[in-house]
Amino acid sequence: MKLRALALVAAVSLAACSGGAGAPSNTPPIPAPTVTPGGTNPTAALTLSFQPNASHSSTGKKPAYVSPSSTQITVAVNTVNGGAPPSWVTTPVTTALTVGTNCTLSGGTETCTVSVPAPVGTVNYTFAVGDGTNVLSTWTGDQTVVQGIANSFGVTLRGNAATVTVSGSALAANANIGSETLTVHAFDTDSNLIVSPGAYNHPITLTDDDATGVTTLSVNGGTGASSVVVSSPADVVTLNYNGQAVNGFSIAASGTGITGGGTISSTVDDVTFPSGTTLDDAGHGGLVTDPNWGQQTVFFAQGSGTQVITAAELGFTNSPYNRSFDVSLSAGCTSGNIGSVSAGPATSFTITASGSPGICSGRLTEHGTGYPLTGHPASSSGNATQDGTFWISVTTSSFGVNHTKL
Repeated sequence: MKLRALALVAAVSLAACSGGAGAPSNTPPIPAPTVTPGGTNPTAALTLSFQPNASHSSTGKKPAYVSPSSTQITVAVNTVNGGAPPSWVTTPVTTALTVGTNCTLSGGTETCTVSVPAPVGTVNYTFAVGDGTNVLSTWTGDQTVVQGIANSFGVTLRGNAATVTVSGSALAANANIGSETLTVHAFDTDSNLIVSPGAYNHPITLTDDDATGVTTLSVNGGTGASSVVVSSPADVVTLNYNGQAVNGFSIAASGTGITGGGTISSTVDDVTFPSGTTLDDAGHGGLVTDPNWGQQTVFFAQGSGTQVITAAELGFTNSPYNRSFDVSLSAGCTSGNIGSVSAGPATSFTITASGSPGICSGRLTEHGTGYPLTGHPASSSGNATQDGTFWISVTTSSFGVNHTKL
């Protein structure tokens, strides 16, 4: 993964005239301006300092360019004092950044100096660093060049995000209630990671598609929402979660020229049946060939009557969530006239034997927008907690007694 300081950091020094106040001690020395004989064409030194991506080879050969991706800088003078630039200003001008020509390497820091026009007044500049095809970072803004002093300005380029990745830990229902910091990485067109300081040239919008609303996003401790705007690599993006069971969901990244995002996975608890069901096993007369072998079953010994089952799920039906289930029966229950069930949403349901013997299944699913949950383990033999599947077994018996009179 490449860290591209150049995409975000550029120290810019502009000198319109020698003499006067000096530059701050933490800025590069400001060269004296060069002026045409007519005295109307001052220029300034634009200095970029950064840690290069390329390393020295065993022969000690220096990297050929400022970075593997950034090979040039374009400087445009857009306006001067709100109007058109003077006629002597050539704009825009693109300059290649090359070690040995306008760049030097010393102590792990590469410094490139480019000459730019510096007319006196309020100058609106655009600086754009690119790879010859794509603009990787840019800045547009005003700088005031004052005659008779040494002018020094700090400019931080803004990285052009193209692809964004978002990642975070899995959510566990009824467990990790609160918030977690997401990892948000923005990459330029050449797949270089954009790092601080500085903002993105175009803000990134992150959108949480969790339809249940139990998760929200926030930036730098702000109010939670389904969609937030990230302006800088320094912004802290938080995923807020109230602990209610939720399906895994996506966080999409969008913006001008921006795509990407990521997914947040989740783990949920099984649906349990605290009362009203019995495992179909040998102790209850079951056979391994039964379709409901080892699973939760409501047994009827005759073709009529009712029984009540209750269901629960941590992170869903318990406080403070207090949610309910929907219920459905397989076609075998209704078409076979085996049984029926009371309507949901509820956590208790009345099962009615409808008259015909047989075995059929039903299932409870979480009620509400964004549900049911899809992360439950499938119902299996011997699993006392499962995905909400239950069975109805209706057994009827009749005896014929023949009596012969002696």
